[in-house]
Amino acid sequence: MFVRTVKRKNTENLGVQIVESYRNAQGKPRQRIVRNMGSAPPGSALDELVRIAEIEKQKLVHDMKPSLFPPDTVAKIVMESRRAKREERPLPIANARLLKEQKRLTVGFHEVFGELYRQLGFDRVWGVRHRMSARLFEQAVMMRLAAPGQSKSACARLSWDHGAEVSVEKFYRMMDRVDERRIDSLQRTVSREVMGLLGGKVEVVFFDVTTLSFASEGEDALRRKGWSKDGKPQRVQVVLALLQTTEGLPIGYELFAGNTADVSTLEPALEGLRERFDIERVVVVADAAMGSGDNLEELERRGCEWVVAARLRRLGKESEKKVVNWEQWEEAGDERKVGDLDIGGRRLVLRHCAKRARKDALDREAAVQRARKRLSEGIKGSGRRGRYLKVEAGAVSINEEAIRRYEQFDGLHGVWTSLDIDRHSAGEVYRYYGELWRIEESFRVMKHTMAVRPVFHWTERRVRAHVAICFVAFAMLRILRWKHNRSHPAQEPLSEQTILRELGNVEVSLLRDEGNGKQYLVPSSSTKTQRLLYATAGCRLRGETVPVDPPLKL
Repeated sequence: MFVRTVKRKNTENLGVQIVESYRNAQGKPRQRIVRNMGSAPPGSALDELVRIAEIEKQKLVHDMKPSLFPPDTVAKIVMESRRAKREERPLPIANARLLKEQKRLTVGFHEVFGELYRQLGFDRVWGVRHRMSARLFEQAVMMRLAAPGQSKSACARLSWDHGAEVSVEKFYRMMDRVDERRIDSLQRTVSREVMGLLGGKVEVVFFDVTTLSFASEGEDALRRKGWSKDGKPQRVQVVLALLQTTEGLPIGYELFAGNTADVSTLEPALEGLRERFDIERVVVVADAAMGSGDNLEELERRGCEWVVAARLRRLGKESEKKVVNWEQWEEAGDERKVGDLDIGGRRLVLRHCAKRARKDALDREAAVQRARKRLSEGIKGSGRRGRYLKVEAGAVSINEEAIRRYEQFDGLHGVWTSLDIDRHSAGEVYRYYGELWRIEESFRVMKHTMAVRPVFHWTERRVRAHVAICFVAFAMLRILRWKHNRSHPAQEPLSEQTILRELGNVEVSLLRDEGNGKQYLVPSSSTKTQRLLYATAGCRLRGETVPVDPPLKL
């Protein structure tokens, strides 16, 4: 379920809708409007309407799910009741007919991620002076894991569930206290844990950037319009740079203004990396957007080695000729072969994949056919297939020369690298680059699973706090997944979605014995995966019914 804005006909207003995704009887994804919230012109009125729609969405979602209770009220009593040692004697029940369920609560997130949160030391970032902010920050992280996209109205959710005395103002004051010092401390906490898990050795660092869009169009120093990787150029955005290890464990991030070019993000991110890590050797793996000459020189100046994707079609005529005519290939298996070239004093590793070459040929033929169709129908706009069209003296025709040129690159891919050829073969260099998909996967997890965007905050400090909350939640999820998969190699590796689904199904029913007034927690049945996740976090999944002491007032 999400909030979207749509253009109204015959007016400049934008409509605000709450929309739900579903699959029809044929299994195809569809969307339906759950509620129309009205319309407003772009500006503060529209922003306020979107904010109200977000709160309304939380209410709708809340009605569909068991309660995720706040850690400072019901959670504290429930957790203590489930952890307490009990005498092995039957629980007294006056009359089973008088047992009534008062509430059903989700406990998996608080018990597993709450334990991991304390083990990692995130609770120590705040100190003793800001206990309320510390509790609210932890709650925001738990909400981000349990119900992504809802932390903005977490305090309203608390009051709906249990009448907790936490106002919206207190929640926002907590976000205002997430300053640069605390964000740096949170990132150092994550990086220390990752270094410890990997035995203090991190050699290969993957780097990439993405954009996070906002539900508004108002610009400031941080929220700016730029090249949108979300496909929303009309929205303001920020640029998020992420650094992580080969294992997919995050080690840090940087946030930039929305109009920052990709090539300008690497140097500040490396500065933060060097400050947080005391390591001798770093190999940075990045895509072609990072491969500017200035960036490569900066990497060398900082003592970093690198593997960066090359843009083969922009090498220049002499270098291009050398690439397409290369013959000294080494077989790499699975219809692949690799080659090692020297281009302008730099090492270029080539890979040719026969399977990819066949796909490139089919894609090009389809593109040429579309270009021919455009010619027959009359050119209307430039379109993406302009590369195969030639304009001369007002006449438009198929560019046969361009078709032949692109044909030479079928199946070819290249990476620049500073790795020494005597220590790292061409195949090993490509294995480094082949792991870059992991950071793309991380962006998908942050954007979709963690729902880091669209962002609904309007001040720079709260935007930075929002990203910090999402990063902590993402880091804990990745750390738990890595620990589980490493500790239980005989089990099927778990995805992030599986972990969240399994923990979301760990529930307890709060029963009240109307005969004697006592309350009991009756757990749901558990799965092996749930028990292993609890064991990974160093706690035990309780499977017995326990009394609640003191009784909860709901």
